[in-house]
Amino acid sequence: MNESILCVDDEPCVLQAYQRALRKHFIIEVAFGGEEALKTIAQKGPYAVIVADMRMPGMNGIQLLVKTREIAPHTVRMMLTGNADQQTALDAVNEGHIFRFMTKPCPPELFAKALEAGSLSIA
Repeated sequence: MNESILCVDDEPCVLQAYQRALRKHFIIEVAFGGEEALKTIAQKGPYAVIVADMRMPGMNGIQLLVKTREIAPHTVRMMLTGNADQQTALDAVNEGHIFRFMTKPCPPELFAKALEAGSLSIA
């Protein structure tokens, strides 16, 4: 399995911030939305961890994580979103079978700890 992390969001500045904050600790790849993420997984995956935003055009984060579970069942799935209502969290856990649910803004040290825990959980 690829030991990289795939971060999926529809905001380029958010993805660039992830890469800058975490590049010393992880190999971070990015995808702009669900469709691009699925193509990236097919070409370069599977990944150790995939982190998805909830609200993205075309395919939301839960839909992406459900598809990821089908095509890369050993990839650890996480959600990092500004949409932190209870129903979103329940759906992410019950449908996406996620490892962690985090809210934006997420401090880099907390994000790094979640990624490390996710990476270790596949070992």
